[in-house]
Amino acid sequence: MKKLRIALVILALSAFVRSAEARNDPWVEVSSPHFKVSSDAGDREARRIARQCEEIRSVFLVDHPGFRVDGGRPLTVIAVRDEDALKVLLPDFWAVKDRVHPPGVFQSYNDEDFAVLRTNISVSNGENPYYALYQAYVFSILRLNYSALPMWLRMGLADYYGNTLIDEKYTEIGHPINSQISLLRRSSSIPLLDLLNADGRSPLVNDHDKQPLFYAESWAIVHYLSLSPDVAQQDLLNKYLKSWHETDDSAESARRTFGDLKQFEAKIDDYSRKLAFYSQRRPTAANFSDKDYNVRSLSDAEALVVQADFLQHTNHMPEAREMLKTALAAQPDLARIHECMAYDKFVQHDNDAAETEFRQALMLDPSRYRSLFYLAEISYRRSGYTAQSLPDMIQDLETAAQINPNFAPAYAFLSVAYRQQHQTKQKALDAALKAHQLEPAMFAYVVDVGDAMIALDRDADARSIRNTLDKDATTPAEKNMAELYSKRLAHYEEVAQQKQQGSGAQASPAAAAATPAPASPGDQRQP
Repeated sequence: MKKLRIALVILALSAFVRSAEARNDPWVEVSSPHFKVSSDAGDREARRIARQCEEIRSVFLVDHPGFRVDGGRPLTVIAVRDEDALKVLLPDFWAVKDRVHPPGVFQSYNDEDFAVLRTNISVSNGENPYYALYQAYVFSILRLNYSALPMWLRMGLADYYGNTLIDEKYTEIGHPINSQISLLRRSSSIPLLDLLNADGRSPLVNDHDKQPLFYAESWAIVHYLSLSPDVAQQDLLNKYLKSWHETDDSAESARRTFGDLKQFEAKIDDYSRKLAFYSQRRPTAANFSDKDYNVRSLSDAEALVVQADFLQHTNHMPEAREMLKTALAAQPDLARIHECMAYDKFVQHDNDAAETEFRQALMLDPSRYRSLFYLAEISYRRSGYTAQSLPDMIQDLETAAQINPNFAPAYAFLSVAYRQQHQTKQKALDAALKAHQLEPAMFAYVVDVGDAMIALDRDADARSIRNTLDKDATTPAEKNMAELYSKRLAHYEEVAQQKQQGSGAQASPAAAAATPAPASPGDQRQP
């Protein structure tokens, strides 16, 4: 029976790879100024998707000048021609009966982001088929710019831009969402202060029955502030964001920006029940010419490794492994194949095999900064932070940061490594601050800043970080990190007090209070 099960698995995996190959659809890669799109739907469709990516990025820049819209993690866009091809990449959505089959997804990981979609779908009843994908892309942009945002604004912006409709010459922003309009008209409004103060712990966000109305009202507020003729020219959204940055208080920011909240609540209530809503149709903002979209054919091996890379990140390792095996036989000198094979070994904790493949990837392409990052991970796994491991670990991470200066995980990992040496403690703080600047929404990076403050005996700053962590922690993982940081800080303060009383050693409190370094960033900091 066991042999029969193994045989069935092998047959299933073989059929999986054959389904990806049997169509024999040629793959192309379209490179635009800010995106790369890999597709089996032909260069015309790949160009169309690349233009849409450029447009939604440009829309954000036009509406929110000064926003960072480009992160340090590469964004891989995979645009397949139909649902059968999408099943290969998103099998979980078809594995359960009656589960929704999305036309596309946007997913973020520690080292890479992915947008995966099918192209043979179009706007229906005024709703963007890639609505959920656009939503997730908006979330990723917000994370690049704010450590936290009020939940109503985060969800309202995502819904507002999620239904952006893009064609060849024009972009329509703020097109109403029929289901939300219907819900707003038949429901009693949520009290404004309750909505403004809701966070990730609120029943308005977590209760299945209350959540849809919270999202709909959040959308209505953003829509009103952006497009209602009586306020659209006042730039109130960006003024609210500025006030939020200054106060870190949603209701107070609303009072400063919108004035009397009772009057504002009445306006929103009336606006939510309108019979018709404005949208803004304007010429496309991404003014690139055809020559800005470069097309090249992908080899069969390149097409397979693009898909395998995504499948690895979604934990479909057996399927990815079969694709990589086929790709390696066809094109053994492709660096990305070896990097993906190395990652397969890495997640299995086969450190020696992973190191061999990562080094092979770097030999073929020295710019593979993720290979350098994972080599540092392997050094940590083998011996932790020791006098023997630190030099190579730091060199790999510094080189990775030089190749991609916006790759936050390298700086976060560097911060922990630098803290282990007295002579590099200031570098530890600089690296932690850089990681936090690049990804301000990453809670663990704030912890790194605090630990670097402790290492430098900056007591008041370390306590300020503790207060920030205690205030901002919402998830169980964040609360655990905040609690552990508080314990490290309390131990540091205890040692400092002993020293002040003359009972401590001559070493600095930070050195005396040193605790084992936390696990390396790649092991614990998945978004």
